[in-house]
Amino acid sequence: MAEEVTTAGTAEEPAEVPAKPAALGTPLIRSALVLALGAFVALMDTTIVGVALHSFTEHFGADLADVQWVSTGYLLAMAVFTPATGWVSQRYGAAVCWTASLSLFLLGSVLSGAAWSIGSLIAFRVVQGLGASMLFPLMRILVVQMAGPERMGRMMSLIAIPILVAPVIGPVVGGAVVQDLSWRWAFFLNVPIIGAVIVLSVLFLPNVKGQVTGGLDVFGLVTLSTGLAALIYGFSGLGQGTAITAPRVFVALLAGVVLLTAHVVRARRDWSSAIVDFRLFRDRPFTASTAIALLNNFGLYGAVVLVPMFFQQAGGKSPAGAGAIMVAQGAGAAVAVLVVGRLIDAKSNPRALVLLGLLLVAAGTTTFALADSAEASAALLAGLFVMGIGLALTASPIMVTLYHSLPPTSVPAATTANAISQQLGGAIGTTVIALLLHNYLSSAQSVTSAFQSVFWWSLGFVALTALPALFLPKVRPKSA
Repeated sequence: MAEEVTTAGTAEEPAEVPAKPAALGTPLIRSALVLALGAFVALMDTTIVGVALHSFTEHFGADLADVQWVSTGYLLAMAVFTPATGWVSQRYGAAVCWTASLSLFLLGSVLSGAAWSIGSLIAFRVVQGLGASMLFPLMRILVVQMAGPERMGRMMSLIAIPILVAPVIGPVVGGAVVQDLSWRWAFFLNVPIIGAVIVLSVLFLPNVKGQVTGGLDVFGLVTLSTGLAALIYGFSGLGQGTAITAPRVFVALLAGVVLLTAHVVRARRDWSSAIVDFRLFRDRPFTASTAIALLNNFGLYGAVVLVPMFFQQAGGKSPAGAGAIMVAQGAGAAVAVLVVGRLIDAKSNPRALVLLGLLLVAAGTTTFALADSAEASAALLAGLFVMGIGLALTASPIMVTLYHSLPPTSVPAATTANAISQQLGGAIGTTVIALLLHNYLSSAQSVTSAFQSVFWWSLGFVALTALPALFLPKVRPKSA
């Protein structure tokens, strides 16, 4: 690994803003590609496993309720470790934690591919989830440490590529793997790529430690992790059609609220040692960016998940066929993502970029809300392309404005808090959209009209996301 550095998290700032953004250089681009590849595989694995769920049912002779735990167990495991990301990255260094997380994910992939029963598969998916839990916040912490404020926009755009593209490619790859090989390759496919990323990470990612003033707040970690997991489990049950009065849902949601309340009450006694420093929410750019990240999951669900479901359920496409159509969205994102990074580093208005992105996502969503057929027409493909551009314009700036006026020492805590809000937003957004779709499917005249109604709701969520975007800064600070 590159030479280890120990620092209190402060950095000397440039005296004045350069006329144009400094070049990234080969080392930074190489590091960004290593990080992006690791995140890409982890994200694509989730979508591939979603395609393979039916194969698990057939192979193990398990019912759908048991097979759903292959996904649910993974999500709950992610919720358990994510809150500790900030502390462990300060204590041991983000690069060491990144490599350890990848190694655990690799172990879980090997074990999952070798599973002999549905119970063993669920257990090994939990191992995978524990490994994946810190990958995405650690990736962003590493980018902030390596890039600095003058290069952060382009670096964040590079690592945004897997977030935007993996959900598009995953169903295509998953369909091909399950159909032509075996469900086991949904996991074994990860092994050589993750193994290579681990080696490259050790070679090229610098490990920067921070100063840890105290030990890990075990009470805070337990209450926050279990509270978050309980809420995600409860919302997952709601999304699967279980009534809120059912014990498994009601008890989980109540436990989540109680545990998170206990966490906040305890944390208020000493913010400095808390797992999540809620004082960060006094910073307007941080709060606005976090609110957008949470709300964006509602619109993002419509763009990334609801659209493939539309082509499958209303158009009769296979998962691979629907995924192939979604390539248009991935192409739009790929076109925009590198351009927007340069715009951010050139001190363009991040508020305007996000609002423009949301407007394009809304325009793309509107084409689906008005569609009276699930055929892949030119209008729908154009809508997907525009939606991809909008998602890129929205995602990259808020990954930078999150740190707009925060000191470097707050980066790990801010990244962790933002990751937690994204997990909650994903759970709540998935549940709301699933409940809406279930309701309209049971009462609409056709499957297409049911999806149209839900797309209008998704459009409303996109509009709602524009409210916190109005509080984003108009300009980048001269020093960050």
